[in-house]
Amino acid sequence: MARIYAELSGVAESVRDASSAAEKKALVAEERARAAEQQANAAEQRLASLEQRIAGAEQRAMFAEQSLAAAEQRSNQAEQRAVTAEQREAQRKNELVEALAAVEADVVEGVQRAVAGERVRPPAGAKPEVARIYMELAAIGERLATAEQRDHQRRAELAEAMHMLEGELVDAVQRAATGERVRPPSGAKPEVARIFMELSGLGERMAVAEQREQKRRADLGEVLGVVEDYLPRLGDGLGTVMASVEQTAANSRDFNSSLSGFAQAIEMLATSAEESSSSILEMTATSDEVAENVGELAASVRETVSSIEEMAYSIREVAKNVDGLSLTAEETSSSMNQMDVSIDQVQSNANETARLSEEVAMDAEKGAEAILKTISEIYRIKESSQEAVSVISNLNFRIEAIGQILDTIDEVAEQTNLLALNAAILSAQAGEHGKGFQVVAEQIKELADRSSASTKDISDLIKTIQQESKNAIAAVERGAHNVDRGVEVSNEAERALKKITESSQKSTNMVRAIARATVEQAKGSKQVTDAIGRIAETVQQIAAATAEQARGSELIMKSAEKMRTITQHVERSSQEQARGGRQMSSSIEQISAMINNLNTSQRTWSHKGEQILDAAKKIEEAARAQEQTLRQLGNALERLRRSVAA
Repeated sequence: MARIYAELSGVAESVRDASSAAEKKALVAEERARAAEQQANAAEQRLASLEQRIAGAEQRAMFAEQSLAAAEQRSNQAEQRAVTAEQREAQRKNELVEALAAVEADVVEGVQRAVAGERVRPPAGAKPEVARIYMELAAIGERLATAEQRDHQRRAELAEAMHMLEGELVDAVQRAATGERVRPPSGAKPEVARIFMELSGLGERMAVAEQREQKRRADLGEVLGVVEDYLPRLGDGLGTVMASVEQTAANSRDFNSSLSGFAQAIEMLATSAEESSSSILEMTATSDEVAENVGELAASVRETVSSIEEMAYSIREVAKNVDGLSLTAEETSSSMNQMDVSIDQVQSNANETARLSEEVAMDAEKGAEAILKTISEIYRIKESSQEAVSVISNLNFRIEAIGQILDTIDEVAEQTNLLALNAAILSAQAGEHGKGFQVVAEQIKELADRSSASTKDISDLIKTIQQESKNAIAAVERGAHNVDRGVEVSNEAERALKKITESSQKSTNMVRAIARATVEQAKGSKQVTDAIGRIAETVQQIAAATAEQARGSELIMKSAEKMRTITQHVERSSQEQARGGRQMSSSIEQISAMINNLNTSQRTWSHKGEQILDAAKKIEEAARAQEQTLRQLGNALERLRRSVAA
């Protein structure tokens, strides 16, 4: 029994040593967990700062990508819809052509039957388009038949109405001949009504013609009366005419001699007027051409000035946009520089995290070794005393709690594996942006918190185990039967620690992969920074060139305004000159016309003078013959009066 107590004392001492070592390891793990948490918080803050710095550039890039993607998507959709519509239309046309080709003979026969008035039906199994054609043919046939029936009916009704109204038409013609107004009978057809209306118009026209004939006869009677009154006075004036004719002949000879000198002066004046008119016409034509050319020049100048104004406005807008682009490039360059610094910090933090993960893995291995030693001591307790079963029974309940905590650690290990996988996926998807690092950092923080809490629980349980171990020393003979359970739980703890070790190793590998990706991202970021710097230099050069161009456009604007003012003056002067030329031309034309009229009048007067001489002779002869004519005219008027009176 003393040997058993001695062995139990040794076991208890070993347990106390193992508990103390485990407690120290727990404290170290807790401190490292807190350090990892602080580092994770720092990494999170740095990542947040980095994200804020690159937010502007990232949002612009995302917006541009989204706009481009949306435009491409809309273009693709429109293209697909167009292709689909074309395919459907082509397919429908092909089907319709095939169907029409198949039923071409039937369609021709259907057309003939429709023209003949027969009913047309589509063949069985015909396409909808072919069926519609047959239906339209049937409708056309029905309309033709209906129209033909109506035409026959209308002709029959018209013939019947004409037969019934034959007597009325004869009476209407007679009344129209006498000038009476003709009205169609009530209820007459439109064709019959039109006939009666024509008869009414004919009667009215005949009445008007009769009135005109009566008026003409009355006017002729008045004229005859006037002529009869005038004939005696005409005879009395013949003697006076004979004397006047002789005097007129003498005056005409004197007038013809005066016209000869006047004709020469008029011819000279006409020649001068023609020469002046031709010169002024040429000048007017030239002035009109000049005015037209100046008008075209003014229009061109106005268009040029308008184009220059638009160009100057565009240049000012480009200058504004270039200034904004320059500011954006400078801000982007500054943000990229800050992002480079942040990426370097992330790389350093990732390396530190990998080192801590390796230390955690080493501590987990040491914990596994300590558990193995504990298991061997428990076996020695089992071999030394079977009486510790009752005390270790209480210890079993505590160890079960340890099992639950170890299950939690197992769950954490599994989540660590999943998180490592997710981190790899997110890192691959993110490319140069590195958004996934924030998510990984948050999950690592949560995992560190849970690991810290579990470590504290393990420490508390170990203390409880120490207390229960003291109880086990007092009642070792009653607790030996639960040693096997303790062995199993210890084995589970060993397996859990192995999983933790594996998870830590995987986490270390993932963190190192993230560090390598961060290095690559840093290289890409530097390239982007260099490119943005070159863009900023180019933008500055463009801004300088745009400023020079704006100054040049202002000078061009001033010159264009002067040119427009001068062109307006020239245009007004040319228009006034053209108007003056046209007025001069008009005046010369009027003078030429007057001279021509004078010349013509002179010739006419000269010719008339000769005619007057001839006429005087003829008048003298005619006056003698007129007496006889007057007597004959009196007799003729008497006969005409009698004819009119009759």
